[in-house]
Amino acid sequence: MTVDDDCIVAPIGTCVIDVKNAFSPNGDALNEVFTILNIEDRTCFPTNTVEIYNRWGVLVFETNQYDNSTRVFRGISEGRATVNKSAELPTGTYFYIIQYTDGKG
Repeated sequence: MTVDDDCIVAPIGTCVIDVKNAFSPNGDALNEVFTILNIEDRTCFPTNTVEIYNRWGVLVFETNQYDNSTRVFRGISEGRATVNKSAELPTGTYFYIIQYTDGKG
């Protein structure tokens, strides 16, 4: 491979969030949590907020500083509106909003 003046060489994976599109919190130790790769990198993403809604638009999970370990969605309700707190949520489609600042502010 040759590089000339028309090429831009960019690092791969630097400050990129990768949201996994499925998880299965069923106790088998595989894909137990909703994973957002690299969001815990405070150099790239110093602050973040994650909200998860069910198909009716009811907020079922919300946290600041999502980190894929302690502040993480495990398919358990936080007790919003008609969903009981600490209840296992049913299998289905959920929608998320991720808000963050990048390392540049």
